[in-house]
Amino acid sequence: MTDIAKFNSDVQRILKHDRQENSGKGDFMRVAPDLQKLFARSTSAPTSLANSIFEYWENEYIHASSEQENEPTAAHLDKLAAMLSFLEDSDEGYDELDQHDWQEMGDLVNYEAEDMPIDTLQSLMATLVSKGAY
Repeated sequence: MTDIAKFNSDVQRILKHDRQENSGKGDFMRVAPDLQKLFARSTSAPTSLANSIFEYWENEYIHASSEQENEPTAAHLDKLAAMLSFLEDSDEGYDELDQHDWQEMGDLVNYEAEDMPIDTLQSLMATLVSKGAY
């Protein structure tokens, strides 16, 4: 099982547990802290960058959704997994990310750059350049 597949499995476990504990009704706001912790723990990238990317995803895809009761959707979770894949220097799911996502992640990497190990920064920057984020 890849790290991304394990992440997806763990996300589903969190969502299932929340529904079981709440009469079959999920609520993103209840699970958001657990999802954010899982996302940050699932990457070797700096926690501050992982948290920034998670917050971007949350604001862009979850809070902006017109169907809050259905969040997080499978498509939105696929985007989050692709963002984790980016942080882990894997190309799994990159087709889920659009140009806006790449540009935003580029901005977040730039913001966090001085606190990152140089090898991590170089790897992330190479991917961002190849995806046209700059």
